[in-house]
Amino acid sequence: MAKRRRSTAGKESAPAKPAGRWTRPDIKHTSVYLPEAAYEALRQVAFDERRKIHDLLLEGVELALKKRGYPTLADMKAKWQRKER
Repeated sequence: MAKRRRSTAGKESAPAKPAGRWTRPDIKHTSVYLPEAAYEALRQVAFDERRKIHDLLLEGVELALKKRGYPTLADMKAKWQRKER
């Protein structure tokens, strides 16, 4: 038997947000697909250094941007925050 949908008549619908998530306007979400060997190597480094894979990925992003002449992530964040004020 098919499930019946609840009636939304007379109710204002708010934009759907994933449960338990909060938004940060200064942060953008992205996904990264890694070869399994790279992922396992990152897990090992994170474990050995007691860090998070996220922190290692941000370190890599910063190095890639620095190589191309961009400022540090901290400098970019400070500049962005000054613009918002």
